[in-house]
Amino acid sequence: MQVLVPPRGLIVELITPLKHDRSIDGRGLGHLLDRLSPLVHAVFLASPDTGEGKNLSLSQRLELLEKALVVVRGRIPILFWITQDIEEKTTETLLGLKKILKRRRYEGQVFWVDTPLYYHSNRGLPALYRNLSSMVNEPFILHNAPEFIRGLAKPMKRSNIRTAILKELVSLKAIVGLIFLGSLDRAHNYQKACRSRARFRIYDGDETHFMDHPSMSGVVSSGANLAPGAWQKITESSLRITADQDNYPEYLHQVWDLGQYLRDLKGIYQRAPVTIIKEVLADKGIIETPTCTFPTKDMEESKRRAKELMDRYGDLP
Repeated sequence: MQVLVPPRGLIVELITPLKHDRSIDGRGLGHLLDRLSPLVHAVFLASPDTGEGKNLSLSQRLELLEKALVVVRGRIPILFWITQDIEEKTTETLLGLKKILKRRRYEGQVFWVDTPLYYHSNRGLPALYRNLSSMVNEPFILHNAPEFIRGLAKPMKRSNIRTAILKELVSLKAIVGLIFLGSLDRAHNYQKACRSRARFRIYDGDETHFMDHPSMSGVVSSGANLAPGAWQKITESSLRITADQDNYPEYLHQVWDLGQYLRDLKGIYQRAPVTIIKEVLADKGIIETPTCTFPTKDMEESKRRAKELMDRYGDLP
């Protein structure tokens, strides 16, 4: 297996554009990816929350990947959530997605994202990934999401990957990163567990946490669906990827201003991120409809406030 170096920087947790019949809105997906690709370092598809992955059928996930490949064409790395509620279905999903890559002869970078505690206990995780990695050539990124696991009808005994287990998993070359949500103490313990791998990435899955205490790997952001330019500037500043040294005081003021903008914007969409983000994007014609995989409530006032704020910062066409 050729191990890819995972991306560093801004990863947009993409909403999944749907038509009224809940098939994938290919045109909207294309518009969205074309708008985001120049500004982000990778795209995360079918994520369990913002991407509605936990509600997407296997056929919808396959359709989503196939249509995304046509648009992305290797320009940026793709992260794709493979998790199902049991191990057998997760394996089936992984192999189905792999078949699409093979049929398309896709040569861009693809990383499989898995939330193992959704369907598996901590015990035996290294053996699980030795088995999964033997089936595909692409590397894996783990997803640690305790609130998501605790919300299951039958949650696992533990809602976090154990630090000792993570240390074992890091020894597998096929596992190259982790999207982390959880406490600051656990984040520090995870960092220590991963020290043996210099290029192992631990991404912040919480936008606010990243703005307060940025990791050196990057952030997974749903807000980047709406404000990719501002998120690009904040991320690259936090990771010191770029900096305007010619006018440093002005640069710092601009970064502070953008950070406040992103906090204000999140304050609007955080009560119903998928619904509000889709409403705004559909209203501006970027996606076809605001259709979701779940019942939605009227968010007209939140949509209006988000649009007014984004218009002031030039984030809408």
